[in-house]
Amino acid sequence: MKTWIVSLAIAAASATCLAQCQSNRVSLNQELHEAGTTMVATVEAAVPVPDSSFHLDGINYIVHVDRVIKGRMVDRDVVDIFSENSPTKFPMQTGKQYLLFIHRNYNDYEVDNCGNSGLLQASNFDSLAKLKEYAKK
Repeated sequence: MKTWIVSLAIAAASATCLAQCQSNRVSLNQELHEAGTTMVATVEAAVPVPDSSFHLDGINYIVHVDRVIKGRMVDRDVVDIFSENSPTKFPMQTGKQYLLFIHRNYNDYEVDNCGNSGLLQASNFDSLAKLKEYAKK
């Protein structure tokens, strides 16, 4: 019974996330122009962050900037990207390469959970050159 209740809670949270992002989905064009930096990065580590008076608990992803597509907000080779533990968090896997649209939230870099960031290999762009051209429009 306990397992069934936990499963039901997880399913409800997932449905809430999906519903929230479907109604608030950010267009690619909008995000390209609103993000401080659009980049390709590889996740090097994931460090849990406890709840504090400054922010919710979550995960700090340490990413290596492989290539900046657009923007100048990020000016380092290694960047921390925070993702809070909520139904709409943006999970990433260590060792994987991502196309990331980075936004600033106070002192943290974040990815819009309802945006266009995702695994590079799963993106709709078959080359970064096409994305760079699209970003110029």
